[in-house]
Amino acid sequence: MPPRSEPEPARPILEAVGVSRSYRRGQETVQAVRDVSLAVVPGEMTLILGPSGGGKSTLLHLLGGMDRPTSGEVRSEGVAVSRLPAEALAAFRRQKIGFVFQSFYLLPHLSALDNVAMPLLLDNVPAPRRRQRAAQMLEQVGLGGRANFFPGQLSGGEAQRVAIARALAADPPILIADEPTGDLDSVSGRQVMELLAELAHRERRAVVVVTHNEAFVPLADRVFRIRDGQVMGPEAGVPMAAVAAERIRSGPRPVGALIGLALKAAWRRPSRSILTGLGVAVGIAAMVLLVSVGAGLSQRVTQSILSEGPLTTIFVSPQASSGGVGSLFSGGATTGPVHPISQATIARLASLPGAAGAWAQVNMIGHAGNSGRQSFLVVTALPPKRLWPDQVAPSLIAGHLPTASGQAVVTKSVGQAMFPTLAHPASWIGKQLTLAVSASTGSGGSGFSPLSGPALAPRPVVITGVLSAGLGSAQVSIPYSQAVAWFDSGAAKGVLPTYPEAVVVAKSAAMVGALSSRITKLGFGVTAMSSIVTQVQSAFSTVEVGLGVVGGIALVVAGLMIAVVMAMAVLERRREIGVLRALGSTTSDVFFLFLTEATIVGLGGGAVGVLVGWGLGRLGEKLLAQPGLFLVQPALVLLGLGLGTVVALVAGAIPAGRAAGLNPVEALRQD
Repeated sequence: MPPRSEPEPARPILEAVGVSRSYRRGQETVQAVRDVSLAVVPGEMTLILGPSGGGKSTLLHLLGGMDRPTSGEVRSEGVAVSRLPAEALAAFRRQKIGFVFQSFYLLPHLSALDNVAMPLLLDNVPAPRRRQRAAQMLEQVGLGGRANFFPGQLSGGEAQRVAIARALAADPPILIADEPTGDLDSVSGRQVMELLAELAHRERRAVVVVTHNEAFVPLADRVFRIRDGQVMGPEAGVPMAAVAAERIRSGPRPVGALIGLALKAAWRRPSRSILTGLGVAVGIAAMVLLVSVGAGLSQRVTQSILSEGPLTTIFVSPQASSGGVGSLFSGGATTGPVHPISQATIARLASLPGAAGAWAQVNMIGHAGNSGRQSFLVVTALPPKRLWPDQVAPSLIAGHLPTASGQAVVTKSVGQAMFPTLAHPASWIGKQLTLAVSASTGSGGSGFSPLSGPALAPRPVVITGVLSAGLGSAQVSIPYSQAVAWFDSGAAKGVLPTYPEAVVVAKSAAMVGALSSRITKLGFGVTAMSSIVTQVQSAFSTVEVGLGVVGGIALVVAGLMIAVVMAMAVLERRREIGVLRALGSTTSDVFFLFLTEATIVGLGGGAVGVLVGWGLGRLGEKLLAQPGLFLVQPALVLLGLGLGTVVALVAGAIPAGRAAGLNPVEALRQD
């Protein structure tokens, strides 16, 4: 019979080759691990025994990819994992290594089920699958009934079993346990060690346990002893396979899962998150409130200007202005000869290329009478009926515009003075007033002067409508032909009636510039409505920017608050960061997690700030009885949300970078 062959020994799954690790402690260099070579085999539990300070935990961190050796290599299945870049090394820990720590290192704000599912979350496993797997692992370690318990509700032995279930969740081929019984009583400790040995033998996993307890030696398949950084064991070394090309790749970042963790972290400390977000909310609310006031005032002034005519309107004065076209706000002085505006001038202006029509601006001072009541007022001419597009004709709150001589529209103040017993404007329609004119606008519209001709006898007019002008405006508007006739009859005998101003309407807004130039060449002064609106809006834009800067100061303060709070959070959560890194999260994952927390605070504060600013604006309108005073535009809402987010991103970037840059080994040693 041929000799019986011995079974081929299992190939090592994890190897240390001449590994050394030193670090600086003040001026002293400490040699924690010295030229260690050992192998870990699937299906065996390997014990590394040694006293405290002997280097066993440092060796374990090197084997698990938590730290890099100063010299030598750590290999896994032919891959020099100690030389992998940070992202690939994190993927190695996530896919190949399951860590069990002495102090369990369960995240206190997560249930047992969520703690066990954490490695799967970091590996971007869908939520239903990872919860199912986590439940199976808890059943396997005998804690199926504790899935919804939090770490603070578990005994020490139960907490360590949850930690073992977490280490098994991603089904890693290697389990590494650092003093897993150090915080347990002897009975619980023995149970945990027996469970680890069972996992090695039954599931063919490579289990490496660091301990100082000699009582566990009988449970081990292989024992190494370490003292002063040097290893003594049953093997001096194992022949190593040739180093293969790097095969470990990081998976896609679990963005959704990390956002979920960030939300939980923000909710874990609600008072702190609310207070931090409140700083952003105050800044955004101040900005929204102040800018909306500027926008509201700008809109009011613009609408008031446009009530005098559309953007196609051009006001023509008898004398040119040194300020040029649209010089209402430029401080230009009148210059050159005066060109009287007569009916012939009106006809000439109306016939210019690009003009839709022209009319004389007529304003007169007079008084209205009814049943012994008198009211002084301004009598104005409505535009000619053929130039009554909606944007030119004045708006009414009751009735309609006059269609014939002897009819008029009045403002509310006139109606209230003449008919005090009739409260509703609609009740004034059809009532009669007596109008008398005593003065007209002077040349250039600069003031009123007494009529040079015979005084006009009082004329009866019938009210057909009520203008939407405010209470403080006493005004009566009559048809254009009637107003011109009254104005002309007030001129001295033999004197050609001339008007203080003419209004020319362009066929389109695009023709205003060319038409204004033609009128200027005739020697007249020109003020284009579009230029007035542009100047007003430009002035208010500057005001809005200034007001926004005032609100921005509060945002800067809020950014500093976020930076300080996030920096404190990094210090408080060092151990949590270490656990995440041990479970396989990358530096970019940690950076994204903390930056997302800051962004959530900033976005939430921005949303609250927009709502508060909008609410205060509406309240202010009611208290001041000034509707439309605060204009919150959609773009301002988006700007508020965006600024809150940007401030949080900028403020949170440095603390997030500090969190990502923490050494996982050092982070696990400190709270």
